[in-house]
Amino acid sequence: MDGNRGRNMKSRAASGMKLASLWFSTMICIGAILAFLSPAGAHPLNNGYSELTVDDRTVRYELFLPEIRLLRYDADGNGTLTAAELEANGDAIRDELSEKLVLAVGSEPMTLVMTGMEAEEKDAIRGVSFHLAYTAPERVESFTIHYNLLFDDVDPDHLNFAVILDGEDVEQAVFDDANRTFYYAASSRHGSAAAVLAEYAKLGVEHIWEGTDHLLFVLSLVLAAARFRDIVRYVTAFTVAHSITLFLAATGRAAFPAVWIESLIAATILYVALENVWIRQVRWRTLLTFAFGLVHGLGFASVLGEIGLPADQYAGSLIAFNAGVELGQLLFIAAAMPLLAALRRTGRERQATVAASAAIAAVAAFWLLQRTGLIGGGA
Repeated sequence: MDGNRGRNMKSRAASGMKLASLWFSTMICIGAILAFLSPAGAHPLNNGYSELTVDDRTVRYELFLPEIRLLRYDADGNGTLTAAELEANGDAIRDELSEKLVLAVGSEPMTLVMTGMEAEEKDAIRGVSFHLAYTAPERVESFTIHYNLLFDDVDPDHLNFAVILDGEDVEQAVFDDANRTFYYAASSRHGSAAAVLAEYAKLGVEHIWEGTDHLLFVLSLVLAAARFRDIVRYVTAFTVAHSITLFLAATGRAAFPAVWIESLIAATILYVALENVWIRQVRWRTLLTFAFGLVHGLGFASVLGEIGLPADQYAGSLIAFNAGVELGQLLFIAAAMPLLAALRRTGRERQATVAASAAIAAVAAFWLLQRTGLIGGGA
């Protein structure tokens, strides 16, 4: 009897440990998903973009800011900025840019002239594009960007993704509340084709890691994979598909409204996550992954369109960017594999898959409603 009681106690203890391990792993999944909801992920509505082009003594600065963060200039309060409202507030806007967006050579600020501005949409975000020109007394070899827009009194979670083009030299930076300055110096490798290709590969890696929606799609795929070869098959299908549409869109052979693309991306994540919840044996997953990968490729292309490609290395830079996306994707899967292996060892893999997929589905549903305009677009 004592022996049986001891075995039962050990069995219950082992079962309890498995259950605890299951809940711990599930909470890690859900916590990671919630962390991804930060403004850095999923093309949020408070992102801004900067493209700076160095041309002898002048730096041409194309600045895009989200409309939702500029509504203090919305005179009629209808939630939309018009050309007339922008023109009426031109002096105030110019003063704000002069104060909060400074380019300096050494300690000397460059002279700013605003050459134009218009309301438009980028990457499914309504906003305003500002055309600025910063001029220095001599040719610009290096400068510091001081970016202090929006953070303090409007949106502390604001992000601005910047690309600096100097001939064939390409540099990039991300401005946020904790990183408001960036120093640029012309590379000693200026003009090197290898340096340009390496920079675009780096941009590809960074985009997939910043693109929370793409990562959640990949995570949804691997959660339901029964075998390692299934993961290889899904990832291969996704890679081939998004490479096709990335190349078609980047070369002007395919074009769709950004809001459609972003909404469809959210829908693909929602479908795969719900399929994981409701269906144990997923059929046609490889074919579906290929079809959905075509949609995600259009999303990659929209970001690449914002960055731009050097005319003399167009094809090489496009290939390098795509290679960077693939590398970033593989690194993410490699990082996820130990967690997936731990879930399998608990013996409660199905329950963990359902819990994580349900959380992903909830996030994707929110994005879908937000991107289709059915709910307001918060930060």
